[in-house]
Amino acid sequence: MKLPVSRQPAPKQFVSILWACFGALFIVTVAFLLYVWTEKRIDHANQQRYASRTLIEELRQSSDDLTRMARSYVVTGDPQYRRQYQEVLDIRDGRVPRPQGYDNVYWDLVVDPAKRPRQPGAAVPLIDLLRQAGFTPGELRLLTQAKDESDRLTGIENKALAMRDFGGDDPDALAAARAMLYDASYHRAKAAIMLPIAQVTESVERRTLHAVENTALQANGARLGFILFALVLVTLLWRAKRRLDATLGCSVDQLQQEILRLGRGDMSEPPPVPVPDNARDSVLAWLAESRHRLASVAQERTDALARAQRLGKLYAALSQCNQAIVRSRDEQELFASVCDAVVSHGGMSLAWVGVLDPDSLRVTPVAGAGDHIDYLNQQPISVDPALPEGRGPAAAAYRDDAPFWCQDFGQVPLSPLWRQHSERCGWRAAMSIPLHRHGAITGFFSAYSTAADAFDPEVQALFSEMASDIEFALKNFDRERQREQTDERIQYLAHFDTLTGLPNRAQLQEHTLRALDQARAQGAPLALMMLDLDHFKDINDSLGHSVGDGLLCKLAKRLRQGLRDGDMVARLGGDEFIFVLQGAGAQEATEAARKIMELIAQPFRVGMHDLKVTASVGIALCPDDGDDMENLLQRADAAMYQVKRAGRHDYRFFTAAMHQRAARHLQLVNLLRYAIERGQLRVVYQPQVALRGPHPQRIVGAEALLRWTTPELGDISPVEFIPAAEDSGLILPIGAWVLRQAVRQARAWLDAGLPPLVMAVNLSATQFRDTELPELVSQILLEEGLPPEYLELELTEGVALHDPQGAITMMNHLHERGIRMSIDDFGTGYSSLSHLKKFKVYKLKIDKSFVRDISTDAEDKAIVSAIINMARSLGLKTIAEGVETAEQLAFLRQQDCDEMQGFYFSKPVDAEEFRGLLADHAFHGSPRARG
Repeated sequence: MKLPVSRQPAPKQFVSILWACFGALFIVTVAFLLYVWTEKRIDHANQQRYASRTLIEELRQSSDDLTRMARSYVVTGDPQYRRQYQEVLDIRDGRVPRPQGYDNVYWDLVVDPAKRPRQPGAAVPLIDLLRQAGFTPGELRLLTQAKDESDRLTGIENKALAMRDFGGDDPDALAAARAMLYDASYHRAKAAIMLPIAQVTESVERRTLHAVENTALQANGARLGFILFALVLVTLLWRAKRRLDATLGCSVDQLQQEILRLGRGDMSEPPPVPVPDNARDSVLAWLAESRHRLASVAQERTDALARAQRLGKLYAALSQCNQAIVRSRDEQELFASVCDAVVSHGGMSLAWVGVLDPDSLRVTPVAGAGDHIDYLNQQPISVDPALPEGRGPAAAAYRDDAPFWCQDFGQVPLSPLWRQHSERCGWRAAMSIPLHRHGAITGFFSAYSTAADAFDPEVQALFSEMASDIEFALKNFDRERQREQTDERIQYLAHFDTLTGLPNRAQLQEHTLRALDQARAQGAPLALMMLDLDHFKDINDSLGHSVGDGLLCKLAKRLRQGLRDGDMVARLGGDEFIFVLQGAGAQEATEAARKIMELIAQPFRVGMHDLKVTASVGIALCPDDGDDMENLLQRADAAMYQVKRAGRHDYRFFTAAMHQRAARHLQLVNLLRYAIERGQLRVVYQPQVALRGPHPQRIVGAEALLRWTTPELGDISPVEFIPAAEDSGLILPIGAWVLRQAVRQARAWLDAGLPPLVMAVNLSATQFRDTELPELVSQILLEEGLPPEYLELELTEGVALHDPQGAITMMNHLHERGIRMSIDDFGTGYSSLSHLKKFKVYKLKIDKSFVRDISTDAEDKAIVSAIINMARSLGLKTIAEGVETAEQLAFLRQQDCDEMQGFYFSKPVDAEEFRGLLADHAFHGSPRARG
């Protein structure tokens, strides 16, 4: 039934009544608020009246308290009244805090002089409280007058109190003091205080009473207005109720029943409450129309319920598929669960998943569920269109790389083979969706139904989502496999060396700790060996790191072959290897070391290169050399280091002497780090004397020599601390410091007017290999202001011959900057004339080992003579060091040696003493006088 309900707006009369109700309600509210406001004004007036009377009373009471305290003190002489008198004044004038409740009885409650009946409050002068209390100007003037009169009265009282204080118990003094407090002048002063107070009291009483009465009249008017407008509001509400019933079309209770019936879904017609003819535009009529429309909707919902149930089954299948994705551990389990869910929950006749072979284009079913499952095993499936079995749903999906939907086998052109299968199995509809992996089709998800048009758009969307979920699961499986492979790789990298495949430091530590625990528990020995290849860096530098890495890999294989069961070899890094030999004492460790060195001695074929290498091995034994891994490693390293220093290609056991040397070395290195900043280093200078030339027997140069003295160790020999500085890398800052000190001293001697000389400074191998050396030397010379011709850098013969080409390049750079070079310790190396010709040097220093015995040893004489003659032929100067006797000096002069230095002339001295030597310029008599 269709009710002709109009859509007219609500009558204007009803809206006017509502607005009138709101207006009346507003006026009632305003009247009520006005009434409340007037009542509050009455309360405020009463409060002001009370507060004013209280303050007036306090002023009067304070004057009376002062009189009482003064008279009591004069009569009794009790100091308590004297103190209370002053306290009353201090409270009134705001010098001390006012007690709480001070307007109430207070001083009559004071019994104990040390205690007060109430807690103190804020310190406020009484006159300030009076000004804040809202008195009129006239009233405040009278109160101020009363206060001033009271202050004048206190003058009289203070005189009486003073007479009592100074007169003591003198009867005349007491009589005079009493007379001052009781005579007519005192009473007149008292009356002068009370008269203004009485006037103010009457004025306040009249004023506040008048304010209260006026406010009460206003309150009565507001009360009457409130009542009148409340009656108007009630009348308007009654009229609004009548108009509301007409708008609703029925009573509110009837309308509620209709709404509840509609809410319960009761759409039966006709309605239990009929719509009157005069209520066609009412709410009841609107509800009747809504019921009619909802009835139509309910019918439509019933029609869609069957379709929703079918979709619900497929959603259940999708849910099962998602659960299978979460639960499944591999692809096979996932495919089987999905096929079973599609058949059992989705209402399909058959579902299966197949894997595509990209080479043969064959599809192999790997999971399936439903009726006629044997069909999958009997019928070959392909996506090759040239084959009869390659024209089914899966082939169509493969060709288009998109889902294939067949709503009715009778309407879709398929091969006769597939049509026969569908008729035999009773299938009417089918679908096949390609499954992708890494962007390529790897399989198919197919389903068959016995109902035509089973794959409507909603069903297609659900199956497409299901296929997407399967692809997502496949990606997760791939990621999980990749993660497992990555974890395995991480575990491998955490415990094995990536180059050689040997255990790394982490696994070495774990194994060694277990082996040490086992050795301690069983009381068995254990050996730890450290192996380092000799000159391995030369292989990397000359043949390349790839050859070096290949050598390390082949070496690792051989080292494994030389191990016993239970032993372990690990690579620490570079060319260092560690062996842990369980149950091995000194004899077993010796045999193992020899066997390993024999294996290493055999040639290695790496690419096109046949390589022969040697190794240095250090051995530490547990428990003799330590019972923890750190100590054993340190001591094996110390033993291996001794093999390196002794010439390499050997093995050596750790000894206590090695430990002492290592400890001494470590101590020296630690102290050297702070030697410069602690001022422990100093430079001494040994004169170099000319034996030939225009100024023979004169000082022509000085060799700067470094000395080190510490509070802990005293004087330390350069033979000991220079190698420590080179090994630790501290030689660079120390060498730069020495160079700067020597250059600065040479400049100072020149500035002092002393004869010019050449300052010789030794260079270590580390300094000489530093590419920044030329720039550093030039910078120091520039900053200190010394011409480069006065500086000579000494380089040992061995350092120059270690890398001849590099030495030539470095010397050329220094020579271009005007810096001269000399070869120190000449004769101890294996210099060739070809190298000497290319070296930019101007002087050779004959090593003192040849000079020491030239007066007695014919071979040393021959060597020294040969060096001098060779240098002369090459245009080089010679200087002999270590000259200590006159015979040595005479031989060197006979051989035309250019210069000498040694204890025969002077030992190394400090700068001040050297300056004294320079002042003489040459020998005077016997050189021994300068020694």
